[in-house]
Amino acid sequence: MGVQGHRVFINAKPQQVWDAITNPEFNDKYAYGCVSEYDLRVGGAFRALANKEISNTAPPRSPSTARSSNATPPRRLVQTAGTIWFSPEIAAEPATTLTWELEEQYGSTRLTVTHETPDAPLTAAMTSGDIADAGGGCAGRTCSATSRPSWRPGAPMGG
Repeated sequence: MGVQGHRVFINAKPQQVWDAITNPEFNDKYAYGCVSEYDLRVGGAFRALANKEISNTAPPRSPSTARSSNATPPRRLVQTAGTIWFSPEIAAEPATTLTWELEEQYGSTRLTVTHETPDAPLTAAMTSGDIADAGGGCAGRTCSATSRPSWRPGAPMGG
């Protein structure tokens, strides 16, 4: 699995979606419910702080070694990342590239997320949802291989 792609329409302006991704005042309401901090300069660090549920199974540190490699607010964010939380085998895989692209379309934002994982098969399996309970492939706070995202296309932010 070399590239994973996900696209959704969100009933919000690109700046609102950008803030939901990058602003720690908002981003804990999405994804894994963790506050995420971004330094959007090239080479800037990304940190996801473990919430209560995650810290029960993992140390309270960032699950990745992500760095920003390109940011054009509120349109595009490219990160390189390695995952360090889940297992030594996954931590040993090379960094992958995650690209967020936001485009205003039909009065909403079309969010396209592409994850390039060509030399990281365990990371690819985890982030695709193929590894049960690893949290990949879903946006809910409790995830399993059969979970579905907590958002739905066209839903307002937070809905």
